[in-house]
Amino acid sequence: MAFLLDTGTKRFIPLAPHHTFGRLANRVDTFLNKPYISKLHTTIEWRDQQWFIKNLGRNGTQVNGMLLSEHQSLALSLGDEIHFAEPNDPAFVVQDLSAPCDMLWPMALTQKPSPIYLERYHLLPSEDAPKVTLFHDKQQWFMEAISQRGEQAASPLRSGQIIDINGEQWQLLLADAYGPTEARAHHSQNLQDFEFIFELSQDEESTHLTLAFADQPIDLGVRSHHYLLLQLARHRMLDSAQGIAEAEQGWLYTEQLMKELGLDETHINIHIFRARKQFSDALPKVNIQQSLIERRGGKLRIGCEKFVMYKAGQLLTPTAIHYQATAQRNAQNH
Repeated sequence: MAFLLDTGTKRFIPLAPHHTFGRLANRVDTFLNKPYISKLHTTIEWRDQQWFIKNLGRNGTQVNGMLLSEHQSLALSLGDEIHFAEPNDPAFVVQDLSAPCDMLWPMALTQKPSPIYLERYHLLPSEDAPKVTLFHDKQQWFMEAISQRGEQAASPLRSGQIIDINGEQWQLLLADAYGPTEARAHHSQNLQDFEFIFELSQDEESTHLTLAFADQPIDLGVRSHHYLLLQLARHRMLDSAQGIAEAEQGWLYTEQLMKELGLDETHINIHIFRARKQFSDALPKVNIQQSLIERRGGKLRIGCEKFVMYKAGQLLTPTAIHYQATAQRNAQNH
């Protein structure tokens, strides 16, 4: 999303897709409280893959010293200096001309801002040390704390809302709040269409995951969160082999999963959120948030039901998985 610098106040101004300037308080995007400014003086808008400025005020708008006539439009360029009505006032300088998009705008600005441009799924403030996750689902942005317990619902967000991330404040700015400019990815595929192929090392220290769909494998590499998915898949495969109904397969209490993985609940959540992030990036047409990991009544399970598992190159059958699970429980009990 583009932004200007008000050289008088040293304030940076992010531009809405149709951004208005004027003296009509609470009705314009940027309020200019000066008597020679019209109620609706100028607009800057995104169209035809460019930003255009349009003069509406009687006293004119100048761009690099050129006076725009009433209703005249001009394509903007980086570094353009804009004056509203009075050429001796401090200029508004074009600092960025990115296309409109949803973003987090930093509230504490001491230098040129570095917004966080939002796509589908974000771990913030960083993927290495996440505190919250932001994700887009059903035309709505949500925020969820990594440290949440159980089935605590994610919080819906609104445009303009100020949110705190690890002690820093950000404002959520949504391009869609002013009218959609780009069509979002259409969720046409289903996670159930994919087969999960796990390749586990002999010591179970590394887990490689490949997704297979229509003879087109998607290599997700080796990640620590793949072992959590594998463990949940083991439980679902065992339940399926025992003839348990599909709706009841694979459900596991969080406390039991914590015990099996040797992790606390916060680290379980980190693995889940990192898995969702990776899948969201790899599968832009699949709604990952609700389908990868399902929760109910203090339990969770993997949302897919098609698995192939190898350990040190050997195919794992439900019988072998049951034997290994029994041996693991016996070892833990002793």
